[in-house]
Amino acid sequence: MMRAFDDGCGAADVTRTDPVAQVSIRGSAELPLAPVAADLREEPRGEVVAFPLHGEALLVKLADVLRRYVAGREPAGDPLWLTISRCPWVRLSIDEMAHVDYLSEVETFHAAIEAGPDTKVILKTTDFDALASFVTQYVDERLRDRTSVEAAP
Repeated sequence: MMRAFDDGCGAADVTRTDPVAQVSIRGSAELPLAPVAADLREEPRGEVVAFPLHGEALLVKLADVLRRYVAGREPAGDPLWLTISRCPWVRLSIDEMAHVDYLSEVETFHAAIEAGPDTKVILKTTDFDALASFVTQYVDERLRDRTSVEAAP
């Protein structure tokens, strides 16, 4: 992201960008970071700041990584949803029993899994890696449960 300071001549000119850096989510996907802008002919009239990775973008990327992870491994009768919606916050719906909300006003992820009629497991965290691990464990368990049900006589 580039924040320009108007000195009466308009916004800062950008004529060259460096290659986009990549960041990995659990080693299976990459998120692009903002390119660093520079003008080699004249002194820049702006300030280059790091592009923030917002929780919403991370949640969307997690949904994409999980879709690719489960592709072809789930029976048609009980698929994982892995959909993103806004209600008024961003929600990743995993299936009928689990979802993750990103509350931008407090920059916190809230994962909830209904483990039984009177039991709900809730994770509230600002640590995306902890959230990704929690959700991945749940998805792995769902895939294992489906495999064992299909293998039973």
